[in-house]
Parts: sequence; C-alpha cells; structure tokens
Amino acid sequence: MDQQEWMGYVSRLANGEYPVPVGMIQDYNDWRCRSIVGRALYWMGDTESAMRVLSTVVEVEPNMDDDPEYGLSEAEHKVLCLRDIAEIVWKLAKSEEAALTYLQQAYDIARAYTHTFHSCARGDMFYRRLTVLREAGKEEQAVTEAQQMVEAEKDNNGVNPYKYFALKFLAEDAHNAGDDAKASDIYAEAFKYYPRNEIAERDLAKAAEETDAAKRYKAYEFCSTVQYKPWEKQRPVVLRRGIDG
Repeated sequence: MDQQEWMGYVSRLANGEYPVPVGMIQDYNDWRCRSIVGRALYWMGDTESAMRVLSTVVEVEPNMDDDPEYGLSEAEHKVLCLRDIAEIVWKLAKSEEAALTYLQQAYDIARAYTHTFHSCARGDMFYRRLTVLREAGKEEQAVTEAQQMVEAEKDNNGVNPYKYFALKFLAEDAHNAGDDAKASDIYAEAFKYYPRNEIAERDLAKAAEETDAAKRYKAYEFCSTVQYKPWEKQRPVVLRRGIDG
C-alpha cells in the first residue's frame, strides 16, 4: 500500500458522513491508525479496502501492558481487527479454518489481557466461533464446546461473558430444535451472568412471567440485545487538583 492509496482512505473517512478526525487516523506508521481505518472501511461496507488495511495489522504484537486512560488499548485494537478479518474471510470466502483461526487469536488476546476491556464483551469472540461452526454445519461440535465452556466456568459466578455467551448459544440451539421452554430456562440461567441494572431486572422479570414458552423465549432474546450496563467497570475518573487547589 503506497502513501497515495493510504491518504485516499484517510480522506474518505475524514470527509465522510460520519467524519473521523484526521489526527486519529493519518499516521500510517502507527498501526492503531491502520486499525481504525480498516475497521471503519469495513463498517462502511468496503470490505476489499478494509481487508487491504487490516491485513497490515495481522502480524502486529500488541503491548499487553498498554492501559490508556482514554481510548482503546493496543490489545483491544488487535482483537477488533482480528474479529473483523474473521468476518470478512468467512462471509466472502467461506473459509472456516481461517475465520476460526483469527477468532481464536482474538479470543486468546482478550482472555489474556489483564486490564479493563472497554470495547466489547470478551466472550463475544467465543460466541462468534460457535456461530461460525453452526453456520458451517457443525452444530454438534459447537454445542459440545459451549457445554465445555459452561463447565470450565462453573466456579466463576457474577458477571461472566464466557459463561453468558455459551449459555446464550445453548438457548438458541434449544430454540432451533423447537423446545422454547428449555431454551427459556437456559436463557434465564444465562442472565445470571449478564451485567444488569434496575431496568434489566424489570425486563427479565417480565420475561419470566410470560406463560407462553415461545413468547417467553422472545422476551429473553430481546433482553440479550440490550446492553444495560458495561461488561466491565470503567476506570474511575481521578480529579487532579491544580496548584492552587
């Protein structure tokens, strides 16, 4: 990718419908800029250009100690890039092996990162792996892996994206098999590990009270689309006193 091509992408994003500040994206030598540009191009639907940019990030090793006060960490940038590359190779090339490889790399980084993950649920990479397996006709393998995750996380209670997404997948599997009563019970269990607030408690209580199994499943499914609270607590803001404070 030459400088002219790169600046063409930067210009598109800086002057698009939802402009991105040039200062955030213009430095090609900063792989985080390439991360933002590539993911933005994918979001815009230009998958070919997105892949050209994102492919330059594949071999980058993120600094796992990076924990910025604002913005995404290097680990998050890398995870999101790998996630989008996996989507591209799966949707366009139907390359199951490549998609699962990139998702595994994203999962490994997300799981290993010890600081707050602001951008998405860490368990989402595992869930996408399960759905790729399902889409590839390997439902039984996906169900087994989801069950194994639930067992592996059995002692990790409270908010837990790995257990939640595994149970969410198992609920969907039961629904696809025509058993909405079982699917609803699994969903109810899954939400024990979902970040909830008062609105979530209200919505989940309404779902539990629904007597029709199909409607109860739909109510839980709706709750799964609402991010009631962040998955992880945000770093508290530290107010620094001035010299005269």
